[in-house]
Amino acid sequence: MKKKDVALKFGIPPNNLSTIIKNRDKIQNYDSSNSCSKRLKTCVYEDVDEIDLKWIHTMRDKNVPISGSFIIQKAIQFAKAMGYDEFRGSNGWLEKF
Repeated sequence: MKKKDVALKFGIPPNNLSTIIKNRDKIQNYDSSNSCSKRLKTCVYEDVDEIDLKWIHTMRDKNVPISGSFIIQKAIQFAKAMGYDEFRGSNGWLEKF
């Protein structure tokens, strides 16, 4: 099979395929334990996220426009109703949500 056909099959440019083939040994022997990627933190308020997501789906089904600040406000309301007074709906929470 030609490189061009393989690249089309996987939806990548042919020059990327050539780079992958050239670096095959490095890629196959890559040790992910030495990577510098950040760890994902576990969700503390998972039930708030679930309820907020259901609310968002309901609003989207009704074609109601939703902004990030509106999502944060509703999440804070849901959290307080569930007894999470320490929940802070920050922009960081919204990005991870």
